[in-house]
Amino acid sequence: MGAASTANASPGDRQDRARALPAPLSAPLSAMGLLLILGLVVSVALRNERSPAETERIRVRARTVSLDVLTGRLTGSDGVPVTPSSGWGSEEAPIRLRFVPAGDKQQAGATIDGMIEFLRRRTGYVIKGAILRNYGLVVQEIVQGQAEVAFLTAASYARARYATENNDEPDDEILAVLAAVRDGHPGYPGSDLAYRGAIITHVDSDVTRLDQLDKTRTVAMGNRTSGAGSILPTALFNQLGLQPRIHRVEGYPVIVMAVLQKSVDAGCVYWSPPTADRPENDGRRSVLQSSPTVFEQTRIIGYTPWIPNEPVVMRAAVPAPVRHVMARAIALYVTTLASTPEGRNQLESIGSVVGYVPANNADFKPLMDVIESAFVNDPAGRADFMAGS
Repeated sequence: MGAASTANASPGDRQDRARALPAPLSAPLSAMGLLLILGLVVSVALRNERSPAETERIRVRARTVSLDVLTGRLTGSDGVPVTPSSGWGSEEAPIRLRFVPAGDKQQAGATIDGMIEFLRRRTGYVIKGAILRNYGLVVQEIVQGQAEVAFLTAASYARARYATENNDEPDDEILAVLAAVRDGHPGYPGSDLAYRGAIITHVDSDVTRLDQLDKTRTVAMGNRTSGAGSILPTALFNQLGLQPRIHRVEGYPVIVMAVLQKSVDAGCVYWSPPTADRPENDGRRSVLQSSPTVFEQTRIIGYTPWIPNEPVVMRAAVPAPVRHVMARAIALYVTTLASTPEGRNQLESIGSVVGYVPANNADFKPLMDVIESAFVNDPAGRADFMAGS
């Protein structure tokens, strides 16, 4: 009988049910009753006294069936999940993680070392992590089976999905298991789970609308593997039928400076919702220290479509129970760290995330659709994208 049906019962019905309960459940025990029960327990224990060896076997058996609340893994008497003696997560088959730092490499290394140690304690698995210098290397290792877990950007995730087959259709050898969460804004529903790009111009420019970016105009973009810096705006321009001249540069600071110096008509940067301490929260921040008036000297004339935040991926060869354990532990680590200002500062070095939510490849279909749209008229660019160049 559910709680709802009990709550809706009449007073008479509830009294009848109370009368039907055994006496120990329907009324307080008297002191004499407690003594009688304790005596019965003691007498049963004495009659069933076990040998020390048998007691030890029972204790060990009970210990090995204890489950960690978070992961569901078997734990030892100390409450720590047991390291497998063989198979995934054992010394012979460690779980290998790959990262690319988003900020200061030294701080990122300390944060990632802390994550790996946390994951070892919470999963019992043997885990080995490495920081690589770019996402092309991470994609290569996860695709070739040299790593089991990777923290990817949206664009590098898409490349990994294509790279495992013949570059014509994405496959499911690489599985998204988590999606990043960032501080959202109530004025932008879903902005905690998705991001978009922005197109900026100089305030002195006569370009004030997207539809003015015709063939006579120049637009600074990042390399073809950049999501907000290239893929998203290209898809937007294709959708609007715009064909400006593209000026390829490396990184958001160079894009922003090109706009500031009026060497291009527009530039493409990432955009995030405003926060209390960052009322303007986009790629222009990358030059704020050297150009403190950048927000006064530039303006946003349009935005790209939203796409899901970047994923944590795992190889499909890793059994589902192992993937689930690892995903839960990673999410717990980041959420715990994000609960303090100091922890949030640490997380800046690995992407400014404040948490993760469960995800799968289907959640990233909008991203895959945008990529197809971005390269529909550019087979050479698509080949460069797939190659990671």
